[in-house]
Amino acid sequence: MVAIKEEGLIPIVEGSMVVIVGRRDCHMNYAAQRLLEKLKAYPTMHEVSKEFVVRMTFMHNLGRTLRGDDKTLAAPLFPMIFIGGKLVGGLDRLIAIHVTGKLIPMLKEAGAIWL
Repeated sequence: MVAIKEEGLIPIVEGSMVVIVGRRDCHMNYAAQRLLEKLKAYPTMHEVSKEFVVRMTFMHNLGRTLRGDDKTLAAPLFPMIFIGGKLVGGLDRLIAIHVTGKLIPMLKEAGAIWL
């Protein structure tokens, strides 16, 4: 969470109903944005720097190593999608929530849509 504080994302996430945090020129950002816009929820987009991605990857893998789960090192999830100030996950999780019918109630609860 130190890197998120350094990047200044906490006020953005807390002050917006729907936020997509992603790397520059990532097509998954666009896919998440389009899905949410089709539901009339217009997310705040925040691009992060390459240095931020490197710091998050380092911290993620360090945490896995310290927990003893160092068999496979991986990059952290980007884009990160927040609804109502809570981390939903990545694009795969957003789609899964939508398919199960939970996304629209979640967006309503956050005040992002009024259907």
